[in-house]
Amino acid sequence: MKRALILYNIIMCMLFTAAAQDTIPISDVSGIRLGTNRLDYPGSRERFDSLLHRLRNSDEPLNILHIGGSHVQAGIFPNRLREHFGAARGLIFPWKAIRTNAPTDYNLIPSGIWEKSRCTELTPMERLGMSGAAAITSDSLASLRLELPPKYTFSRLRIIGEAEGGAKPYLVIDKGDTIMGLKQESGFLFLLEKPDSICTIALNGMKTGSRFVLRGIYPECEQRIVYTESGVNGASVPSWLRCELLSEEISQICPPDLVIFGIGINDANVPLSKFDTEAFKISYRSLMGELRKANPNVCFLFITNNDCWLRVGRQRRILNRNTQKVEQAMMELARECDGAVWNQFRIMGGYGSSNRWVNARLMNRDHIHFLRPGYELLADLLYNALTIEH
Repeated sequence: MKRALILYNIIMCMLFTAAAQDTIPISDVSGIRLGTNRLDYPGSRERFDSLLHRLRNSDEPLNILHIGGSHVQAGIFPNRLREHFGAARGLIFPWKAIRTNAPTDYNLIPSGIWEKSRCTELTPMERLGMSGAAAITSDSLASLRLELPPKYTFSRLRIIGEAEGGAKPYLVIDKGDTIMGLKQESGFLFLLEKPDSICTIALNGMKTGSRFVLRGIYPECEQRIVYTESGVNGASVPSWLRCELLSEEISQICPPDLVIFGIGINDANVPLSKFDTEAFKISYRSLMGELRKANPNVCFLFITNNDCWLRVGRQRRILNRNTQKVEQAMMELARECDGAVWNQFRIMGGYGSSNRWVNARLMNRDHIHFLRPGYELLADLLYNALTIEH
């Protein structure tokens, strides 16, 4: 089994190397500005060029963190990029346990009673970390069945969270083996005798007063690149600043070399006169500071808001002119941190382009969210921007 795992990792590295040398063919979509599909560098690009060299050509380990709102929680965009890079899965969360939508590239089936806390609450009921959410239970029958595709086979599993009142999580492997975890700063670490991709997380010692707070599950393997997504529906930059354990958990589990920011669409979903560009940049600087605690040399990539509509009444919606304010703010932030900007707004066609994307069945009729083909197209475009030399 050990030899098989080594062979698997070698094959994945070979697939990544091959993929990194080829661009993804892009279908001809009316209005899309393919000629603008590149990374912009408002400041120095030296540090970012070094990171991109590692991404394209190196054998060094690399951690990518993609953080945002509903565009990220849906999982389609980040998972498409993960597949292109041949990367490991990274963080997963039991979204179904807290009754909301979940990515489709893994299954995390809950049983029992679970409560929720998310960073979109003005005052979250629990301390939150890198997932931006928590699933909480006091139910002795609560469990989670984890089913990952074989390509995400893991040999170590981290349970991020806290057990109180004598509660202890344990793993049940399909063959019937039971594994107890090692207590860690961020939660519990489970070491498997043989790599696996399916298990059940259950609880021991649950009694009156016991509680289990789960902030995430992190499967570990030997792949060179790990692509972690952290997205919460409705999250803004201030939402992520409410996650007091964010930098601590990321430092302990996956210090990022590259952070992809997909945050801004919810910040800008306000009347045009109420969007405060300076407050937006101040919040972003604070969030960047938290992430630098995990890795002072981290590179930041900003994805601008997509063209979208703004509701101004029960029946009326207009083009959201805050989109260009966010674009300019991100260019200024990228200049300050020597980061990069991927101008999604410009690439998809600028103001009014969401109409064409809706008509092409790439975007939802709300003119904010995309359909699966749209998210996959955006991921293909960003992959090309990251892997083509400019």
